Amino acid sequence: MDASCRLGIVGGGSVGISFLAQLVGHLENDGNSASNTPACHITLFEPAEKIGHGTAYQHDLNTNLLNVPAGNMSLYDKHRSHFVQWLAAQPEALLQSYGIRNIDPAAFYPRPLFGRYVHEQFDRIVAQAAALGIQVQVVRNAVVAITRHAAGQGQAYEPGQGQEAQSQFQLTDLAGANYIVDQLVLCNGNLASDKFDALVPCAGFMNSPYPVSALSQTIVADATVAILGTNLSAIDAVVALKAHAHGGQIHCFSRQGVLPAVRSVHPTHIPCRLSRSDVHAMALAKGGRLGLDDGVQMLREQMLAIDPGFDIRDIEGGSADAATLLDHELQAACSGPRPWQAVLAAANEVIDLLWFYLDQPARRQFQSRWRSRWMSRRAMFPVQNARQLQCLIEAGQLHIHGGFQACEALADRQGFVLHSLDAAGALQQQVCDVVINATGFSQDVRQSADPLVTQLLQSGLARASEYGGFELDFDTGCLVSANGTIANDITVLGSLACGTYFWTVSMDVNARLANDQAMRLAGKLCQQRLAQVTSVPEGADAATQV
Repeated sequence: MDASCRLGIVGGGSVGISFLAQLVGHLENDGNSASNTPACHITLFEPAEKIGHGTAYQHDLNTNLLNVPAGNMSLYDKHRSHFVQWLAAQPEALLQSYGIRNIDPAAFYPRPLFGRYVHEQFDRIVAQAAALGIQVQVVRNAVVAITRHAAGQGQAYEPGQGQEAQSQFQLTDLAGANYIVDQLVLCNGNLASDKFDALVPCAGFMNSPYPVSALSQTIVADATVAILGTNLSAIDAVVALKAHAHGGQIHCFSRQGVLPAVRSVHPTHIPCRLSRSDVHAMALAKGGRLGLDDGVQMLREQMLAIDPGFDIRDIEGGSADAATLLDHELQAACSGPRPWQAVLAAANEVIDLLWFYLDQPARRQFQSRWRSRWMSRRAMFPVQNARQLQCLIEAGQLHIHGGFQACEALADRQGFVLHSLDAAGALQQQVCDVVINATGFSQDVRQSADPLVTQLLQSGLARASEYGGFELDFDTGCLVSANGTIANDITVLGSLACGTYFWTVSMDVNARLANDQAMRLAGKLCQQRLAQVTSVPEGADAATQV
């Protein structure tokens, strides 16, 4: 890499903008002035009309609520109140359009509002970068291929030459244009679900509930709707149908037939949070590896420190039917604090370390036996939407089914038949007009039809992690190639990093990981600035287009 770093960021959703924001901040602080700021040209590749929205925070109904309190939603890892401060500066009319009368850091606001925040921050970040002499260019096309070659266009790359110093990347976008960059950050976003590919061509099948605002436009008001899944995406779909006064029956299907936990409205103070040094120390004492019991014990001790008399059954959720469990969840969420929820939320600071230190048998056991249950308890949803579901269940319009077996398109007419097992193990069938796949995004890159993901695997630049996404170097987030070498000039953030960091579905975790990568890159660039006096020719582009 020469004195002028050409950086490519693939993906302009919330994670990509979090990385960009924190990188510019570190360059500003480390360089102290525009004249001392390392020469860096940045190209952001994002095909969506709105930078920063992604799927999670796109323009949609206000019923799509954040599942993390506003006070912990921020692009900046070290400035957790940034979103709330932005809210405080907004016109009252804007806030009221999102149903907000009083700003509360503990509230769960509409996700589209957070998308608006990220989008507006992008313009500010670009201006901040420009003041430092850093150009940010946006390419409004998706990247479909990435190839590595030796420095200097047209030269073939030979492994072993010293990747970081003597090679570059050529990025090809959907329009066929090519760009040359020295450093890459992949923030591709979520992969489409691949669980029901055979149903995708069928009329009446929707492979995603988003945007939920479109559901009422494509589903007739009296249609019988099946929703595959009972977690957060399924709840978004149910609440959206209710908001549009859908009159037909709604059936949610999953293997467990369990709705997520409802987050308590009562804040819980944690006197002593589990620290990363705590996890390191325990792993060292255990010989460098932890079992599932070790992780559970660490979290349990945290819960007991808050409330020595807390009921472990509140974590487990019980084995009653979904309607009864929802009633219990709502009562528990409204009647007082739930310490285990606060501890699990605070564990986001160390969740990647706990996952890193788990031995292989423990990871595999968790994936096969406990992951589904973990998701239903950890991925909590707010009281507002829980009450919506409760009303629909009590009215006899919403039904939650466990024991899901299969979904098939009817051969003789439009529609589908859903197969499930009841509590006694008897096979049940439900005919529905419309099916919405709300099982969430895929984590298996090997099954993905995404052209860039496929190309990265086929070229050997990347290899799949057994636990989802790409395999990465834990300490740096750098991509591990098919032959096991670590590419020091290409890193990954967001959902495709899940196999390495486990819980990459939460903004606070992604902001922390993005900050770590941004700090390392800024430090490297500043060191090069000190070591090299060579200046960048005026008029250089953010990425060299060839």
